Amino acid sequence: MKSFMISPPFGKDNLKIEEMDMPLKEEGNVTVRVRKAGLNPIDYNLINGRILYNLAPIPHVPGSEIYGIVETDGKYVKTGDRVIIYPRVFDGTCEYCLSGREYLCPHGGIWGVVTNGGYSDFVSVPEKQLFKLNQQMDEDIAVSLPIGGLTAYHALQRAGAVPGQSLLLYGASGNTGTFAMQIADSMGIEVYAVSRNSWVREFGASGIFTHDGVPAGFKADIVINSLGSSFWEDSVRHVANGGSIVSFGVQTGRESRLDIGDLYTREIRIIGSTGGNRKELMDLIRLSERKQFKVRIAKKFSLYDLKAAMAFFETKIGGRIILEN
Repeated sequence: MKSFMISPPFGKDNLKIEEMDMPLKEEGNVTVRVRKAGLNPIDYNLINGRILYNLAPIPHVPGSEIYGIVETDGKYVKTGDRVIIYPRVFDGTCEYCLSGREYLCPHGGIWGVVTNGGYSDFVSVPEKQLFKLNQQMDEDIAVSLPIGGLTAYHALQRAGAVPGQSLLLYGASGNTGTFAMQIADSMGIEVYAVSRNSWVREFGASGIFTHDGVPAGFKADIVINSLGSSFWEDSVRHVANGGSIVSFGVQTGRESRLDIGDLYTREIRIIGSTGGNRKELMDLIRLSERKQFKVRIAKKFSLYDLKAAMAFFETKIGGRIILEN
């Protein structure tokens, strides 16, 4: 089988297609034929050498968001089943795993970072990480759920989102942003997007502001900031008293200032959010089946045109980049 490999000094020019042996049958593992893969910031940064902590093995097969077809029977999934891969490695025995927070397992990490990933013809994955899909699930939606969809769903859960609230979303045109808008809208939350792209209205935004055009007095119950420090002070400015700011990205920087007095006198909650658990992924799959979510595709590439996909990623055009095999 063919796989994309990356090794030091990293960078897309050091990506190589290599022939590898088919995965060996391991106890508890299932072989999956990769049909589609996402190109996410995780993958882009890993290939460019910006994710080195706990990266293993080296040389490395990247790719953390995968949709595929089961090739070998497990206990619960059978040959031919359509599946997505929960993108977290976890031991199942630590206090975090036992309390439903396996995405925080100190002995695990992101699948495709602490393990080889899915830019390959086949992968071998623990069955506990596989989630079956019905036959009606759109493949582009399927491959977008494990990271983009789950990150957005978990962020709203962490914020305690309920019907009747309002959401202000920075980074609306990204994969997590389009899912956050659709999920929030399906919950009966009024959605306001901060974006230069008018098409975000198609994903549930009832109002759109440019980055410098949010009205001075506008307040939202929940502010999601997936972009980082450049929009941090704006996030604080536009969250309602007693409201929540949820952060899960540092694209524009990791550090910013915070007026502590503003924090406690307005009772603002600042919430870090990462990934999500398997129960949330199962709930998201069911919600997606009922609501028929959609995904905006920027461009599709062959899985083995990964270098071209990496170059396209750098154009910053909104929408998904999907690799097909």
